[in-house]
Amino acid sequence: MIIEVKNEDIFLPKYGGNKKLPDSEQIKVHHRFLLPGERHKYIYAKPVKVNKLEGTVDSLVDTVQDEEGITRAIVTKIENLIIKCGKKSIKVDTAEMMYSTSGVPKGLVAEIEVNMLLASPEVDTDFLSEPSPST
Repeated sequence: MIIEVKNEDIFLPKYGGNKKLPDSEQIKVHHRFLLPGERHKYIYAKPVKVNKLEGTVDSLVDTVQDEEGITRAIVTKIENLIIKCGKKSIKVDTAEMMYSTSGVPKGLVAEIEVNMLLASPEVDTDFLSEPSPST
């Protein structure tokens, strides 16, 4: 069986009317997809706490979704994001720059993080169809 998978994609944020801008001006977030073995690093449940002395178990399940970690891991390039402060302009072209540059709008960062958390490769599902009977 051959499963065709799209390994990378480009996300266009809606923030500030970005999608309505001319193509050459749109913020574009290039990213890959998390590998199955990477997912547990960023999305997991913390271990349940057991107090053997008191005989108690904390039944509260605490889950972790590290949106920033995923974003840092899978964003490969950012196009057309420039932060201008006075006469100084800073080209933000990586996730690292996005997190370390003052003035990047929180709403834009949050939108990118949520999209990266939910990003999943497109799979060609033709292989799921029933094979034709051989004659």
